[in-house]
Amino acid sequence: MNDAAVPPPLPSSHPAPPRFSRLGAALALCVIAACVAYAATMHSTHREADETGVHPNRTMELMARYVVGVKETMTTTALFGGGQAGLEGFPVNFDEMLVQNLSQVSRSQADKLRLLIAKSWLSGSWPAVSELETVAAQNEGLQADVKSLQQMRANHGAVNEDDMKKLRARHGWFADLARARALPKSDAARQAVVQQSTQTAVVLICFSMLGLLLAVGGLVALILGIVQWRSGNLKLTLALRSRSQAGVLLEGFAIYLALFMFVPRLLRHMSVLLPPWAAYGPALLILILGMLWPLLRGIPRADWRQALGLHRGKGLLREVRAGLLGWVASLPLMVAGMIASSWIMRLTGDVPTHPIVDYFAGGGWEKLGAFLLAVVWAPVSEEIMFRGLLFPGLSAWLRWLAGMLVGAFVFAAIHPQGWAGVPPIMALAGGFSLLRMWRQSLIAPMTAHALNNGIMCLVMMFLWR
Repeated sequence: MNDAAVPPPLPSSHPAPPRFSRLGAALALCVIAACVAYAATMHSTHREADETGVHPNRTMELMARYVVGVKETMTTTALFGGGQAGLEGFPVNFDEMLVQNLSQVSRSQADKLRLLIAKSWLSGSWPAVSELETVAAQNEGLQADVKSLQQMRANHGAVNEDDMKKLRARHGWFADLARARALPKSDAARQAVVQQSTQTAVVLICFSMLGLLLAVGGLVALILGIVQWRSGNLKLTLALRSRSQAGVLLEGFAIYLALFMFVPRLLRHMSVLLPPWAAYGPALLILILGMLWPLLRGIPRADWRQALGLHRGKGLLREVRAGLLGWVASLPLMVAGMIASSWIMRLTGDVPTHPIVDYFAGGGWEKLGAFLLAVVWAPVSEEIMFRGLLFPGLSAWLRWLAGMLVGAFVFAAIHPQGWAGVPPIMALAGGFSLLRMWRQSLIAPMTAHALNNGIMCLVMMFLWR
């Protein structure tokens, strides 16, 4: 009998899979689904709260400024012969068309009052007393506002300064529009409102035309990309990951998502008053925890970097250029998403809004903070989590197409635009996922994400100057 000691087995070149990864993946999916459901509930709760309070509706305000600006431009342009009479030859009732567009973003009783103010400008006549009294009767909180509006009309725009401040605080730019309506056409305050409205209309029309041109170019790029993909010259793939590693990626994302959604709300409900920026410290720690979770669970560092796309790909500048091209190619998808969004708006009456608009309507520091949040923080943090952890984790279990669609839906559903905003955001997220598959690195989707948000912020800055 050979009593020689049996040599120990040679170490495997492949590390053992993380323990309980399948269970972790199942729990992670449950957490993600719960967070999406909670986000949907919070959207509904916030919209119901909006209907009970009286505060500016920035989306309706921008739309009203656009409508008034278009009306003023059309009534003075030589294209229609100049003046209001020139609009009689327009193929449809122009005023009714503008009012219909504006009424689509009207949600509350306060918005009904604002709609009357806008209609009075378009029609050239002050709202009927019966219409104002009806709004006041339906909402007692608007009775003081109606009274101030009636004083404006009786005093040719003159109103107590404190009452005017209250109107601005509750109705925003509509307070200035109402006062301008009661002022003579030669008054400087009225001309300032007209100039601001015209500027808004010009900015929106110019950016819309530019977006349309880019979308046409994007459609060409998208078609060429599909042809290259079909011929095998362009590869869309993710580095192959085992389901055990994918489960750990999903765990990291679920931890991040749950903490990111609930910790800021917990801080806001604390008795200690904290500045608005105080939530970003915990958010950074949560991001780091979610990102490092796969390492803590035993995934080798090289596999971790490849799985999350935390590398330079084929070079920083080359990846940035790919991100720019990928964003342009994503624009046709976003246009299709916007068409689907318009159908949801018609069926449900829901209007996509985003709280960041309120920040751009504020002062300089608020605009700077919103810009940094949208152009720096969001592209980096969201791409690491959604295209670094969630998309590869889902794709290993569901295949890439299903993983892309499910990940895009989660990405869109937790954003605060409401259900009508889900299709275009899903389209963008799908484009970012395809960029991740094309380039492997996160640099390209981060670039496309930052470019998209940066252009939106640029538009907001022009609109709220």
